[in-house]
Amino acid sequence: MKEKINKRIIFEILAIVLIAIFCISLTPKTLQNDTFYTIKIGEHIIQEKGIDMIDPFSWHENLEYTYPHWLYDVIIYGIYSLGGMTGIYISTCIFAIILGITVYKVNSKLARNQVVSFFITIGVMYMLKDYITARAQLVTFILFILQIFAIEKLIETKQKRYGLALIIISILVANLHVAVWPFTFVLYLPYIAEYIIAILEEKTAKKFGKEIKQGEKLLTEKKDGVKLLVIVMIICILTGLLTPLGTTPYTYLVKTMQGNTTDNINEHQPLILINDSAVISAIIILLAILIFTKVKIRLSDLIMLGGLTLLMFYSKRQSTIWVLVGGIILNRLIYSLLEKYADKKAINSIISKFGIFALIVVMLSASFYLIKPKLKTQYIDESLYPVQMSEFILNYFEENNIDRAKVRLYNEYNYGSYLLYKDIPVFIDSRADLYAPEFNGGRDIFTDFIESSNLSVYFGDIFEKYDITHVILYKNSKINMIITETNLRGYKLIKADDYFVFYEIVK
Repeated sequence: MKEKINKRIIFEILAIVLIAIFCISLTPKTLQNDTFYTIKIGEHIIQEKGIDMIDPFSWHENLEYTYPHWLYDVIIYGIYSLGGMTGIYISTCIFAIILGITVYKVNSKLARNQVVSFFITIGVMYMLKDYITARAQLVTFILFILQIFAIEKLIETKQKRYGLALIIISILVANLHVAVWPFTFVLYLPYIAEYIIAILEEKTAKKFGKEIKQGEKLLTEKKDGVKLLVIVMIICILTGLLTPLGTTPYTYLVKTMQGNTTDNINEHQPLILINDSAVISAIIILLAILIFTKVKIRLSDLIMLGGLTLLMFYSKRQSTIWVLVGGIILNRLIYSLLEKYADKKAINSIISKFGIFALIVVMLSASFYLIKPKLKTQYIDESLYPVQMSEFILNYFEENNIDRAKVRLYNEYNYGSYLLYKDIPVFIDSRADLYAPEFNGGRDIFTDFIESSNLSVYFGDIFEKYDITHVILYKNSKINMIITETNLRGYKLIKADDYFVFYEIVK
């Protein structure tokens, strides 16, 4: 017995270490566009006016800004102040490690196994690799997985500490990433739905004098802890007021969904299943277990999977939550399958000396393979962000006594965040909602950019509408191709480098 406990402890430590190494190997060194504005917004909150609900970085006048992840922005700016870009990278590694370990611990607690939980965690983290970046979503992933754990423990034990944890999680999400705060309530619904269905089944059975029988595939339970869960959920609805953002937690997602910004941002596009082999594999495994084995699934789990699948097909960004929560459900199903059909000794053979040695070799090899190409990368990709051109523009303005506050620069969406990071006022950046009419009294700057950049409308008309004075473009952009190939008059080329061009408009 003592030897068995020691083996479990050894495996637990080994699993955590290997997960941490694997998470580091998945973390990209190169930063992405949202990180740049995150740093500047955090700086603005700390050093300037706090949360004034007005954007300070675009040259458009009086744009209302909701600061949707103000607390995360402040945290990232604090890290940046202490450690620069290296600090941002290290913090992203740490958040990824925390997420990986949290996924493992929650899985092993709820599914009551170690070995399957370890492999599920590795699969979950690999499927989330494209979302491991210095963005608020990385922190909210951790909070979502903890929320599922707290919900299930509250229902199971009725201990109030889990209810308190859910309230704290709701407050944190509302301040760290307000756009996903409404989603926290989606995670309550399957458990409440199962409870209601169980009550209806009970009443129907009593009415007709029949016994309640569990289905061949479904487990339906009436757990009184759900009553406490409903009370906690109602309290959490009020936590949206515990932010400096006013009513933003209640209105932000609705306004976002009403606009067209989500139609033009890649991560908000519907999931095309054929393009995501990892999700296909997970769905096939789930269906195979449910169709071809006698393993039963909880009704709440089935409802959760169905709801999250619909959301995932509506927006591939929601695949992240499908992976996180689906991992727990798949873990339960796989372990039930192994208990029913496999030898328990075979399940735990991985904890043997040979199994541990093989696991270490495989995981370290995989981690090295994943991290090797990242070692030579830079924090900022100069082919995507105008590093040299930004320095030139700043010097050009200074040398020619040009007041930056009076410059009306036209730039493209993907690198606008880097420009404002360098204190260059922008036409647009990756805070799409800021430039949408739903947030700014009908001004549709976002659509004007989309239509001018893809030539749906003549870009010269948009430049005239906004009285543009200077233009920075990708060298291979459609607009620049027209300007150069037609020798378009009125555009004075000031500077061109390998990736960007900078024009002054001559009137």
